[in-house]
Amino acid sequence: MRIHRVLLASLLAGASLAAGCGGSGASKCTTACGGEVDTRPLFDRLGGIPAITAVVEEFVVVTGNDPRIAQFFTNIDVPRLKQLMVDHICELTGGPCTYAGRSMKESHLGMKVRVEHFEAFMEDLGLVLDKLAVPARERGEVIGAFEALRADVIEPA
Repeated sequence: MRIHRVLLASLLAGASLAAGCGGSGASKCTTACGGEVDTRPLFDRLGGIPAITAVVEEFVVVTGNDPRIAQFFTNIDVPRLKQLMVDHICELTGGPCTYAGRSMKESHLGMKVRVEHFEAFMEDLGLVLDKLAVPARERGEVIGAFEALRADVIEPA
């Protein structure tokens, strides 16, 4: 469903709220800061549930207002979508949550998502991550996680 697409976007956006070097709770700095590589799970480096929730909130607004893909986000239970996205991203990034929604493939079946829709989604995700100033390492990991779902989201023509 549309929920999973938004969940992925939320994950990417969550990286922008990462603590980064010198941020609260950062036990180690990334090499870009001249220190050791932070080996904590992505969930922790992003800032946990509060950061992921903030990213999801922003991403839902951005994708819902994008005329290229807004049709995929109409007539949905937005609060449910947001919660599923937070849970999914939390779990995907190594957090304590358990995602109980459908698989990406099941969620997008019959939606007729094409390459251009997925590209628009990823572009929106990048914009949200940039707006939230997600550090490069975490941004790359979030983008990579969403890219890995490409084949399950796009329907063959």
